[in-house]
Amino acid sequence: MDNLRLLLAKLRQGELFRNSQMLFNSFFLRLIVQSVYFVVLARTFGPDKYGAFIATIAIISLFIPFANLGSSRVLIQHVSRDQSLCAEYYGASILKTLFFGSALTATILLIFSSYPIPYISIDSVLLLAVSNLIFMPLSDNGRDAFIGLGLLGQSSKIILSLSINRFLGILALVTLFKPTLLIWSVLYCVATLVTAIVSYVMVFRQIGYPKFKVARTFQRLGQGVSFSISDAAENIYNDLDKTMLAKLSTVESVAVYGAAYHILNVSLLPMQSLMLATFRDFFRAGAFGIQTALQLGRKILPILFGYSILAVALIFLMSPLIPKILGDGYLNSAIALMWLSPTILFKSLHRLAADILTGANYQRIRSFAQVLTALLNGVLNLFLIRIYQWRGAIWATLISEILLMLFLWGAVYAYYTRDKKKLI
Repeated sequence: MDNLRLLLAKLRQGELFRNSQMLFNSFFLRLIVQSVYFVVLARTFGPDKYGAFIATIAIISLFIPFANLGSSRVLIQHVSRDQSLCAEYYGASILKTLFFGSALTATILLIFSSYPIPYISIDSVLLLAVSNLIFMPLSDNGRDAFIGLGLLGQSSKIILSLSINRFLGILALVTLFKPTLLIWSVLYCVATLVTAIVSYVMVFRQIGYPKFKVARTFQRLGQGVSFSISDAAENIYNDLDKTMLAKLSTVESVAVYGAAYHILNVSLLPMQSLMLATFRDFFRAGAFGIQTALQLGRKILPILFGYSILAVALIFLMSPLIPKILGDGYLNSAIALMWLSPTILFKSLHRLAADILTGANYQRIRSFAQVLTALLNGVLNLFLIRIYQWRGAIWATLISEILLMLFLWGAVYAYYTRDKKKLI
C-alpha cells in the first residue's frame, strides 16, 4: 500500500500528470457546459425546434474533419520536432481553414437550400456553418500550436474559452432576448468568433505574426488528408450506431443506449486527456523511428491499462445507481453500460497503438484501419440492431473496437519488426 501511495504521489508531481489534469479539467468543464445548454435549449425550444437545431449541427459536423484539411495535426507534427516552424505552419493552418471552411460552408448552404429542415432558416444555417467550419477550426489551430510547442496550459485556456463563451451565450439567450433559433445561432456564432480571436491573440503573443506562404501551403495538402480521413472515420464509427439505432429500432432503444454511451464518454475523458498531452511526444519520438515511439508507448501503457481496469470496475459498482438517478425507464441503461464498459480498455489500447503509428509517420495505415472499422461497424449495426436492438449496437461496438485494436497493434508489430531487421 505504501508503494502504491508513493507511485501515485510521484505521478502527481510529474509534468505528464499536470498536463493531463489541465486538459481533463478543460474537457470536463466543456462537457458540463454542453449538458447545461442541452437542457436549456431543449426546454426553451421544445422537441421540434431543438431537434431541428441538433439535426443541422449533426449535418454540419460531418464536414468538420475537412474544414482545415488536417492542418492542425500537421502543425503539431512539425512544430513538436522543430519549434522554429511554428509561425509558418500556423499561418498555413489559417489559410487552409479560411479556404476549405468557406468552400464547405458554401456546400452546406447549397444542401440546405435544396433540402431545408423545418424551423431552421438559411440565415441560421449560415451562422452555424461559419461557426463550426471556420471559427472553431481557427481556435483549434491555436490550441494545437500550443500543443506542438508543449504549452498545454495555454491549450487548456483556449478549450476553456470556448466553453465559457458559449455558456455566456446561453445566459444572454435566456436573460436578454426573446429566444428564437436565429438569435441563438447569432449568439453561438459570436461566442465561437470570440474564442477564435482569443486563440489568435494568445498565439500571436507567443510567436508573433504567422507567416503566410500561399504557394507552399497548397503544395502540402496531401500531408493533412490522412488526418482528415482518420478523424472523419472515427466520427462515423463513434456515432453511426446511434443514428442507425434511431432508424432501425425503437425510441426506447435509442434512449437506453444513448444514456449509457454518454456516461461511457465521460469515463473516457481521462484517457483522452492523457493521449492529447502526449501526442507531441509521439511525434518527437517517432522522428527517430517506430522503435523510439514504441518505447514511449510502453511507458504510457501501464497508466492506460490501470485506469481502464479501474474505470470498468467502478462502472460495474456504480451502474445500479443509474435508474435511481435518471428514473426507472433507464433500468436497461445500467445493463448497457456494463456491457459497454470493456470498450474503455479497447479504446485506450487502440488509441495508444494509433498514436505510435502516427508519431512514426505511419498515419496512412491508421487512417486505412479506421475507414475499414467504420465500414465494418456500419455493416454489423445494420444486421445486429434489427435482431437485438440496443444489444446489437453494443456487440457491433465491441467487435469493431477489438478488431481495430488488433489491427493497429499488428501494424505496430509489423513495422517494428521490419525496421529492426534493417538495423541488423
